[in-house]
Amino acid sequence: MKIRAIIPAVLLGLWLAPQAGATTLVRMSLSQLAQASSTIVQGQVVDRTSRWNAAHTRIMTYSTVQIEKALKGQPPSTITIEQLGGTVGNFHVHVPGTAYLRPQEQYVLFLEPVAGKSETYHTVGMMQGAFRVYHGRNASQLRVVLPLGALSSGGNAAPLSQSPTLGEFRTTLSGAMAAPIVIPAGTSIPVVIRSTQFQGAGQAVVVARTSSDLFPSKAVVIPAGSEVVGVAQRHGPQWKIYWHSISVRGRRAHFSATSKVPAEGLKGRALVFQTR
Repeated sequence: MKIRAIIPAVLLGLWLAPQAGATTLVRMSLSQLAQASSTIVQGQVVDRTSRWNAAHTRIMTYSTVQIEKALKGQPPSTITIEQLGGTVGNFHVHVPGTAYLRPQEQYVLFLEPVAGKSETYHTVGMMQGAFRVYHGRNASQLRVVLPLGALSSGGNAAPLSQSPTLGEFRTTLSGAMAAPIVIPAGTSIPVVIRSTQFQGAGQAVVVARTSSDLFPSKAVVIPAGSEVVGVAQRHGPQWKIYWHSISVRGRRAHFSATSKVPAEGLKGRALVFQTR
């Protein structure tokens, strides 16, 4: 009799830590999912396989998806979804919150690229980023399964029902993607300054990156690594930075905030500022 080895849940933190930006389980609205995604597609899973990584320390599952329609971004015709966990031989690893992508089923997928791997993606918010598409009672009508039941639009639109038609879902999604990104006043934004471009004596353009995922409202998400831009002016022994904009997956939002930094240097400095 075969003994099935189960990797216990206490190891979950070790599995999630290297990819924390891709595995957050904060419940997200449709607007937040759309903002956090670099790519949104409708497609069919044509293959699914699990295997050990090169170091033989983790089991990874790879689902091949044939794209039927790109709703955001410009993905190739076929992409790969990488996920933690799976079954190889007698070893099974289950990661709570992971989307189970069924071969031959259709999905609307909210995606972000895997660093260093061409045409390979993670689902945003784990299972929250995978919406299965199925035929309803009317065989000609496609409907969408909401992974966590009811789904808030994040804006003024009413929450989606538990099984909206594909047309209803895509209409609500289009509205969410078209809505402006508004950073609420009082939002604390932690950043690390990555570069400076000096523009004469006592002035510089400052570019920073956010150092953690932020959820300032039900309609807005700011993924870790988002670009923040400001203008610094030298005032005696310190710089005063006037922050003015942030880029969320290619969409720029404007806000106002200031911070003061000692004159010893700007690049590499970590700081937190609050929007006004």
